Amino acid sequence: MAKTHVRIGILLKWLFPGICCLLPAAALGADHDGDVNIDGDVNVVDLLWGQQALQGVRSLLPAQEAQGDVAPLVSGVPQPNGVFNLGDVLVIQRMVLGALNFSVPGNQFNIGDSIGEGEAADGTIGEPHHETVWSTGYNGGDSVNSFNERFETIAAADYFENNASRDLLFNHAVSGAEMVDFAAQAQGIVAAAGQTPSGTADMVAVFLGNNDVCAPSLAAMTDPVLFEAGYRAGLDVLASSSASRTAQIHVSGIPAIYWLWNAKRNVFWCRVFAWPFVPCENLLDNPSDDCASSASRQDPDTVYPGDGSNCQRRKQVHAIIRDTYNPILRDVLNEYRESGQLPNARYTDIYNVRFDSQHVNGGDCFHPSTTGHALLAQSEWCRTHWRNGDPACTN
Repeated sequence: MAKTHVRIGILLKWLFPGICCLLPAAALGADHDGDVNIDGDVNVVDLLWGQQALQGVRSLLPAQEAQGDVAPLVSGVPQPNGVFNLGDVLVIQRMVLGALNFSVPGNQFNIGDSIGEGEAADGTIGEPHHETVWSTGYNGGDSVNSFNERFETIAAADYFENNASRDLLFNHAVSGAEMVDFAAQAQGIVAAAGQTPSGTADMVAVFLGNNDVCAPSLAAMTDPVLFEAGYRAGLDVLASSSASRTAQIHVSGIPAIYWLWNAKRNVFWCRVFAWPFVPCENLLDNPSDDCASSASRQDPDTVYPGDGSNCQRRKQVHAIIRDTYNPILRDVLNEYRESGQLPNARYTDIYNVRFDSQHVNGGDCFHPSTTGHALLAQSEWCRTHWRNGDPACTN
């Protein structure tokens, strides 16, 4: 009979979550990481305490309830709702079983192209600047608060950070890489993971696709079928290895590169001397502005009456990224996460991030400047589950 009462109590709390543990506003600044007993680790004790709280046999402090507030999950990311109930306990159970991981990683690897190499960040054409990269960058003296630097600040004792001597271990980006190169970079990470203290790749940042959409013409953009095949091949490498299967896979969407053109369209050096040598002709060819009006130029999502052929071509590039390539990155990754192949994979949409002149270097007038990498780091960070409690991400 007692067991029946417990089951009824759990059912009531599930149907009416306000019955259990409605959190006071003061508790909502917690980490929301599932660490119910706040001992620095999420384990079976946290699961037990959560179950006991739902059964009414344990009282939790407001801060403990807030730590356990990790549900619902939206695209695999906790969206705390101010209530501790059965949904939170089920998420904690998955965390304890190793199927979910929201904690700060023990290390971070980088997959990418020239942006992942920080190419020309200081304006020097063709020169890599790994120290500046938004994800694994390690120059504490620049304006880029990279993921690597943030993790080191949060958990200095546990995080095996990237630095000048470790960069070849962690940053596998290759200038010019396309999605077809994803698998090879992923294989390099699996091989390198054994050289870290954990013996695993705890986080992998993936920022590919820019060279697939930059092409001599619209027709020369990577075929979406081949793009998806290359993407799946890379994900398969990560999913098939115990060194990376449960890693936090952070896949970035392709940014709206239209704004790179807009940012430098009035700079004579860029139009005449730099852009003719940048392999993104479908965006940069005939760089003069023939949009119908300034309103049209500032609205790449809409073709206006009177827009010239160059304006329309750039808006087509913009639309294809938005409607074809980014949905592939998002939907395929969701498939791998929901199937359990990559349970901690998360897609980050940065399509609405706008690059202005200061965010584009003045050398090749195309790659992000140091300030541009700072913008990417902040924008990407504030779209992750780590943003909780970060005052810089409140706006």
